[in-house]
Amino acid sequence: MPTPPKAIVLPYDESRDKPFGPATIEHRTAQAGFSRLGTYFMAFPDGGHADPWSLEYEESIYVIDGEASLLVIDDGHETELRAGAGELIALPKGTTVRYGGVPGTRLLLSIAPVDWATKKDSAAEAPVDAPRVLFLTPFHFEKPENDDRFDAVLTSLLVGHGHQIVSAEHVERFESEDVDYDEAQTGAILKAVEQANAERYDAVVIACHYDPALDEARAVSRIPVVGPLQLSASVALQFGPRFAVITDIPEAVPVIRGLVDHYGHEAACVGVSAIGWEGDAILEDPLGAAEAVDRLVADLAAVGEAQSVVIGCTIVSSAYEQHRHRFADRGVVVLNSNLVTLKGAAALAAN
Repeated sequence: MPTPPKAIVLPYDESRDKPFGPATIEHRTAQAGFSRLGTYFMAFPDGGHADPWSLEYEESIYVIDGEASLLVIDDGHETELRAGAGELIALPKGTTVRYGGVPGTRLLLSIAPVDWATKKDSAAEAPVDAPRVLFLTPFHFEKPENDDRFDAVLTSLLVGHGHQIVSAEHVERFESEDVDYDEAQTGAILKAVEQANAERYDAVVIACHYDPALDEARAVSRIPVVGPLQLSASVALQFGPRFAVITDIPEAVPVIRGLVDHYGHEAACVGVSAIGWEGDAILEDPLGAAEAVDRLVADLAAVGEAQSVVIGCTIVSSAYEQHRHRFADRGVVVLNSNLVTLKGAAALAAN
């Protein structure tokens, strides 16, 4: 039986502060082990409004200091809710809002359920022995608030496909001008993989098609560690002898090509192409990114060399899956590489 949470005093911990547009937000109850309630502190030192956020939970907001200014978006129109110190704002699930406040505003946010990103709105429960898979994103978006946004998108697209339990998280922030990016990223990945082992996950997906630190992570892990490109490229060959890869930015093309060749698929891969979109732009306009993918798929189908397409970027794949239903069948299999990787990780965890 799980150990129930204990009564505890939770002091402020600066290391838990995360940027959220012009605000900072701290998940104070993250250490309490609560399964339903989440309590956060949000501060606007210089005032302003954050980007739109859609609630997958119920939320109340108590104004500690200053004046809250929430812009509620409905059918493209913004309506301002203002509340002063001592007042409470209630937001139902499904609300789209831009959090804001005057300079010096401090808010106390309570949400339920706190585990909204890892739960599916369904009465069906996963079996008690369902494998737990950590979908670990090893990079960060230009806009820090997009990290949580992407985790939520990934979770919504991956839950409900079988009985595995998936959690989407990012590694700790590691970017710095004082350190080598690859070295710092590797350190962050290894720390997260070791933590996943300690928390008794059954498998880890390094959710980037650069497959960063894959060998190093496997060396320190007791559980399977899966690289999306390595697995998806192998699966693509089950649909025919030739495949193509579509990724995000032109700079990624030689990296992906080199990895595909390294994995032994040089002759099978007819080429790697990019839609030319950065990560934040994809997340903020998934339909536009998906349409760019579809144009490249149509071009590949017209050439007729590839039987399947691997979308070699977790962000691009998530955008395409949100809008796949809009596009015509091009006669080429477009792999849902995020789901392929999740299923592969779950299958490995069962052995």
